[in-house]
Amino acid sequence: MNSSPPEFTVRSPRLEDADAVAQVTSALDSSFGIEDSEQPDDIRDEWRDLDLTRDAWVWERDGRIVAYAAVFARGEDARLVVDGYVDPEYAGRGLGTAIAETTERRARERGLALLENGVLGNDARAAELLRGRGYRDIRHFYRMRIELDERPPQPQWPEGFEVSAFDPAEAREFHDALEDGFAEEWGHTEEPFEAFAKRRLEEKRFDPSLWTTVRAEGEITAVLLADWKRNGEAGWVGSVTVRKPWRRRGLGEALLLRSFGQFYERGERVVQLGVDAENPSGATRLYERVGMSVSFEAVIYAKDLPG
Repeated sequence: MNSSPPEFTVRSPRLEDADAVAQVTSALDSSFGIEDSEQPDDIRDEWRDLDLTRDAWVWERDGRIVAYAAVFARGEDARLVVDGYVDPEYAGRGLGTAIAETTERRARERGLALLENGVLGNDARAAELLRGRGYRDIRHFYRMRIELDERPPQPQWPEGFEVSAFDPAEAREFHDALEDGFAEEWGHTEEPFEAFAKRRLEEKRFDPSLWTTVRAEGEITAVLLADWKRNGEAGWVGSVTVRKPWRRRGLGEALLLRSFGQFYERGERVVQLGVDAENPSGATRLYERVGMSVSFEAVIYAKDLPG
């Protein structure tokens, strides 16, 4: 049985609820000064591979959706990640506790040992709730952005490297380079090529001209994936990585400047990305060098669940 304060009802979401759920996520983000919330199409995309009857919930009052939560499995290492929102108008009425109780129960049903929950860095109410339930602060992530007031500098490529737009014919090799580049990142779990192809290459926003491949002596050395931000109001760099043997040669900076220039030429004046604040390869320093700055912080809390 899912948890709910007496004045609310809880049920599984339906596809037609995506607009109402987006309003809840937007209301919470806006209360912390964040303008680029998920849109209904983004939520429907997330639901595409989710069991809505078992792994997602909405709470209603008088027929209005006022809170939402879902759980997403991450790889094969017994991790489950919570995505939860409460409309600020209904804060302090037990909905946050209901989300925590419901998602923890679902994690135990699935036999998973670890539950993670991400909250905004300045959401003191959510942080207090999670700490009170035995969660610990394990990682911080930044959203970074740049405003392109003028045309970005031209990228400077090291000698011996060839740069091109993504070619679908090289998708498997591109995927292998991406996995290799992120192998040492915190929380990284290998994604099979078939899952990657479905998630990224079949996405309606996929634009191969915004993806970049860098080669040296015929081997892919670095890649960048970019597309229009989910809410359609900014360029979004989804992944950028340089494989270990070719790092410290300026490829990361050149990749980002190329991407910024592409968005600028298309009329976009804001580009964003997300990054682990403790990234081992020093990615935050790279992003700062190309003119990006932190717009907000998210904190990952984790709780060990008894077996």
